[in-house]
Amino acid sequence: FVNLSISYLSTLYVTCFTNEHTASLPNVAPSGTASQSSTYDSVTTASKANDGRRVSTYADCTHTAMQTNPWWRLLLPGIYRITAVNVTNRVEVPERINNAEIRIGNSAENNGNNNPRCAVIPSIPAGQTSTFQCGGMEGRKYLTLCEVEVYGAASLPNVAPSGTASQSTTLSDSARAWNAIDGKSDPVYYHGSCTHTAHDQSDPWWRLLLPGIYRITAVSVTNRDELAERINNAEIRIGNSAENNGNNNPRCAVIPSIPAAQTATFQCGGMEGRFVNVYLPGAAKVLTLCEVEVYGGTVRQL
Repeated sequence: FVNLSISYLSTLYVTCFTNEHTASLPNVAPSGTASQSSTYDSVTTASKANDGRRVSTYADCTHTAMQTNPWWRLLLPGIYRITAVNVTNRVEVPERINNAEIRIGNSAENNGNNNPRCAVIPSIPAGQTSTFQCGGMEGRKYLTLCEVEVYGAASLPNVAPSGTASQSTTLSDSARAWNAIDGKSDPVYYHGSCTHTAHDQSDPWWRLLLPGIYRITAVSVTNRDELAERINNAEIRIGNSAENNGNNNPRCAVIPSIPAAQTATFQCGGMEGRFVNVYLPGAAKVLTLCEVEVYGGTVRQL
């Protein structure tokens, strides 16, 4: 279930990735069944939000009757790992989307609105789209949706633990490269589950060598609980070249920042490679990672 429950939600766009062996993963939201708490008129049915048309005018949107706690729900044909949800706001009365909740899970209790919360939508400018990261999670007013896409994959696994981790330098025995793939997302550095390069190094890096070539859909990074700004502008690079320790491979994303002790997910769109690097360019840098999760499927074992 992908639910939206809000004061007023104008537009939502959800795309589900299902085939880890396809570089351009399809939007499977149209394969799901949409429903909503009520329907304002015959034009604004629930299916308008997953019809594949990202149009934010009224006739192309859903709309509930005026009610308490309205919701819209998408029932997918299977269990999916949802990495992100894009929300496109309506051009009129954009403030009505403020404080909408996106909820994802497998329970039908309370029409799906008791499932874990992916995000709260603080606001979106009129007619604009915002992306909300869901980190691989397995909705007396009106509610209007113009389109819904769920970015995710059909239970794609975290393949990072199957690889071998290394890093440019290691500060101490308790800060080894392997700590980032030990399955523990503990953000407290002094608990011994984070990596740490030597101080004041130029261009520090952390690298995961996978046992084959994988198509990577997303990478999640957990930041430490203090000195959180040290990760700012780190780059995620994916590919098959070992040149420059793998740091010359194509770039999936730049990490602008991650709040202290939080996890952020970056979409890589099915990039292929056996190296996944977190690379921090610049002089006098320190790179610390408390967990790195890599979601994808095997293209070829080596």
